[in-house]
Amino acid sequence: MKLLFQEPIQAEELYRLIIDNALDAFIAIDADSCILDWSRKAEEAFGWSREDVLGRSLTDTIVPERYAEAHHAGLRRYLETGEAKVFNKRMEMPARRKDGSEINIELTVTAIASADCPVFLASLRDMTQREELEKEIHRQANITHSILHSMAGAVVVADLEERLILINPAAQDLFGLDPSAVVGHGYMGAINLYRPDQVTSYLPEERPMRRALRGEQINGFIAFVPTNNDGGGIWVSANASPLLDNAGAPVGGVVVFHDISELRRRDEESVRQARLLQEQASLLDLARDAILARTTDDVITYWNRSSEKLYQYSREEALGKVSHELLRTRYSVPLEQIRETLRREHYWEGEVIHTTRDGRELTIFSQWALEFHDGEPYRYLETNADITQQVATERALKRSQQDFRMLVEASTDHAIMMLDTAGLIVSWNSGAEHIFGYSVEEAVGQHVERLFTSEDRSAGEPWKELEEAKSRGRSDDDRWHLRKDGTRFWSTGAVTPLLETDGSLRGFVKIMRDHTSHRLAEEQTHFLANHDVLTGLPNRVYFSNQLHQSIALSQRNNLPMALLLLDLDRFKHVNDTFGHHTGDLLLKEVALRIRSSLRETDFVARLGGDEFVIIQTDVSQPNASETLARKLVLELGRPYELEGQEVLSGTSIGLCIYPKDGRNSVELLKRADLALYRAKNSGRHNFQFYTSDLFSEQTWKRDREAALRAALKNHQFELYYQPLIDLSSWKVSTVEALLRWNATELETVLPNDFLEIAEQSGLIVDIGEWALREACHQVRRWQANGLSELRLSVNCSARQFSDPKFVTMIPFVLADAGIAPSSLELEVPESMLAQHPEIKEQLSYLRSLGIRLTIDNFGTGATALSDLVDFEIDSLKIDKAFVRHLPHRREDSAITSAIISLAHNLGIAVVAGGVETAEQLAYLKARDCTSAQGFIFSPPVPALEFEELMQNGNWSRMNRFPGAGEAAASNLH
Repeated sequence: MKLLFQEPIQAEELYRLIIDNALDAFIAIDADSCILDWSRKAEEAFGWSREDVLGRSLTDTIVPERYAEAHHAGLRRYLETGEAKVFNKRMEMPARRKDGSEINIELTVTAIASADCPVFLASLRDMTQREELEKEIHRQANITHSILHSMAGAVVVADLEERLILINPAAQDLFGLDPSAVVGHGYMGAINLYRPDQVTSYLPEERPMRRALRGEQINGFIAFVPTNNDGGGIWVSANASPLLDNAGAPVGGVVVFHDISELRRRDEESVRQARLLQEQASLLDLARDAILARTTDDVITYWNRSSEKLYQYSREEALGKVSHELLRTRYSVPLEQIRETLRREHYWEGEVIHTTRDGRELTIFSQWALEFHDGEPYRYLETNADITQQVATERALKRSQQDFRMLVEASTDHAIMMLDTAGLIVSWNSGAEHIFGYSVEEAVGQHVERLFTSEDRSAGEPWKELEEAKSRGRSDDDRWHLRKDGTRFWSTGAVTPLLETDGSLRGFVKIMRDHTSHRLAEEQTHFLANHDVLTGLPNRVYFSNQLHQSIALSQRNNLPMALLLLDLDRFKHVNDTFGHHTGDLLLKEVALRIRSSLRETDFVARLGGDEFVIIQTDVSQPNASETLARKLVLELGRPYELEGQEVLSGTSIGLCIYPKDGRNSVELLKRADLALYRAKNSGRHNFQFYTSDLFSEQTWKRDREAALRAALKNHQFELYYQPLIDLSSWKVSTVEALLRWNATELETVLPNDFLEIAEQSGLIVDIGEWALREACHQVRRWQANGLSELRLSVNCSARQFSDPKFVTMIPFVLADAGIAPSSLELEVPESMLAQHPEIKEQLSYLRSLGIRLTIDNFGTGATALSDLVDFEIDSLKIDKAFVRHLPHRREDSAITSAIISLAHNLGIAVVAGGVETAEQLAYLKARDCTSAQGFIFSPPVPALEFEELMQNGNWSRMNRFPGAGEAAASNLH
């Protein structure tokens, strides 16, 4: 370069720095087209390095071969004449790259004169990227143009001066605008927008373009645009937005208008139609028939007031429902056949059966019409008239005719006979032959009195019956009659007169039917309603009526009467020891012994449980009631032999005398009850008379409360234990602690006899705390002796939870005994959850400590199912009442299965209490009952005896039979 420019070294460095960092590529050639310089951008653009091209001809590098001759010709022309077409001008031409490909370049050539020879300097720029950008811009412009021209919406664009700069074809058509006339002019003058009243125009500042130019976004702007002077025009909905430049500054606004005239017309038409339909619906609501409309899929879309009254479903309840599902429709012909008739004839009518909301079935005369829309089935219109009564009347008439025809045509179910005016039989059908046993020959000519009993004949009933029929037009004939063989039967029937056309009597018709079985069934039903099923004795209802009658009789005859109230001794002990079946046998035997001890004039009833009552009439003889009471104490105190077992019981009796001790049934019962309590408190197995100084009921309770306090102080309470058996592993999983009161050396009082007083007095809290401590320590000892997984179950009452210290005491008791909270299970009666919702928070707290919760007597209360989840109940204990009759009583079986299924679905264990027989156990096992408890395994026993049973492996009565145990358990599946 020094030779070329004669510049210092610094100038050359500056020159190199400039051309190598320029955005364009620079190339220098001499007059022979030989390359003198090649910048770094030239290397990047064409692929040859500087060293590759220096000294080479330009036609050997970037000039395409087809332009080589033109290139040399141009150089020669410039050297010869000084003229050139390309110097100092920008021009585009193709250039070759090292890889043979060609690119478009923008070229500028400058000739630099030199002393030796001219030098040509070329500046080259790759045009590929710009061309692609221009193509994309052109493509986007075409797209935008196509979009604007194809948009259904009318697009209007204005600048900041509100001059129109663009309106698309849709806007031209919508507003009738000529672009050449309006573009460049004011927007306000081109388009007029009126308010919905079609009279007042919008103010300029309210219009969408003005608001868009202020920077607002507008959606759903409604306006009316008049198109002529006669009030015509179009309705538009406008959306507007500002136009912003790259810096975000507003440069204009765009408004898109949508023609909503048709939509608005449809809305107005819909409103008009809705108003018309409302008027029609109001008229239809006045119709007597039930009218409804439904889709072709039978979905109800209209339901008038008569439909509401007829079917008892409100309009809101009926709309949207499938009609034949809502009304449980039964058709006289297949539904598909009805639809085929509708498709063919567009109409159908017939009878259907509909069911109302309250379950009544109605016979309906239904008429259906198929309505079409645009040639297609649209909906069914249906009118329904209730003809239930009409049909019933027609059917009754038809039945009457059929019955009459059947009777006349020798019915064997009814005895039909014709009588003359004197009562002689003149006709006799086969039914009469069958019922009475007389043939036609034997009966005709005989007087009807022959068919009556001797008592009715003596009373003149045959003649009374005919006279009543003659005078009143009918005489009901419900009485006992005689057959030919002398046996009696109960018949129901009637006698009606037969009249001539002039009204004179020509005879009678007597129709009868043998209803002996019904009569006996009624008598049996009456007996069951008034008698105890188990013992056959009169029940409480019968006794109550009898007591009132006996008091009235004693008062009328001025004779004293005694009332004896009996309660069996040790009956609960018998139930707990031998089972309920043995207890039932005992009650039957007691009933027999009482009956055998009474006179025919005396009355005995079972009030329930182990309680009996006797009405002893006429006790005017000295010591009459005492003699009977003493006899009953001795008789019922004798041992009972029940299924090979000797059972000891006895009775306590309370007596009172009418009218000395009471003048009405309430007073007598109450005072006999007080006397009974005295008998029980006197050591049982005795009788006591009511006396004026007898303890009142309140006094007895106070004495009982004092006795309970003394029992707690003197350690007279004892815990018995009964196992719960896991039916999957056949092992004892839990032991339930049960309270006993050893009132004397010979008498153990069960909880039912003292818990009520303990709860009323509040003693239950102290007794419950003692029982919990004692049971926890006992179970801890058993756990230490190898029963590590044994749990303790304890019953709780509402009164305990009402004491604030009860819940807080439980964790300390567990810690003191050394057993984990998970080893304790609290049994809460189901009824307590419903009656005392305030304890739920306490139960949740105990559950959070890890203490298990069981709902006892499940199935007898009213537990909310949500409580089972909220309290994380561990198990449900099925009430004994449902287990007792398994599997023979269908209702109990269904309830038990439902409880087990519910528990399993909720992930809750289920325990069955009171299991006494292998049948019951097999039924429960087959239904995956988790655990069971009852006499079949073991009755409640003291701790020492329970421990011995566990050590000897004899905890289950089933294990006491050869071949029992796990093998026997497997047979229960």
